[in-house]
Amino acid sequence: MILFFDTSALVKFFHIEEGSEIVTELLNNQENEIWVLELVRLEFISVLHRRYRNKEINEEMLLEAIQGFEEEFSRFNIEPLGHAIVKEGEDLLKKHGRDYGLRTLDALHLGCFSLISENNWRFVSTDENLCTVAEYIGAKVINPLRKKIRRGSQ
Repeated sequence: MILFFDTSALVKFFHIEEGSEIVTELLNNQENEIWVLELVRLEFISVLHRRYRNKEINEEMLLEAIQGFEEEFSRFNIEPLGHAIVKEGEDLLKKHGRDYGLRTLDALHLGCFSLISENNWRFVSTDENLCTVAEYIGAKVINPLRKKIRRGSQ
């Protein structure tokens, strides 16, 4: 399968929590091709630091997760954040921001997926709201917290 991960799902590979087992299976399956938006690097570090500040993880866990991410990042296919993705994200926000509460960074991930994916791709996220919008625009979605693939309307 070709899988496009947003940060909410990817972080579960580097920190054990609900959904980590499914994310780990998806990432470790040699038959899967993994794609991410380059923004995931900044978002990932931000998420970990927020968890550290909230005392959800300690300093050792923080440093271990960042080091593990840096070691794994090179094996992902990384899509650069360019003007077309920003424009697609803007269009998605205009269409779905009011009714679905689509957020800025989520719109960029989904915009990227929308532009580069083909029919056999899956969008992987644990953000239920983002998954709802992705399904609405026709994406096949894997939410590791749901434990099953849902198909969008297209």
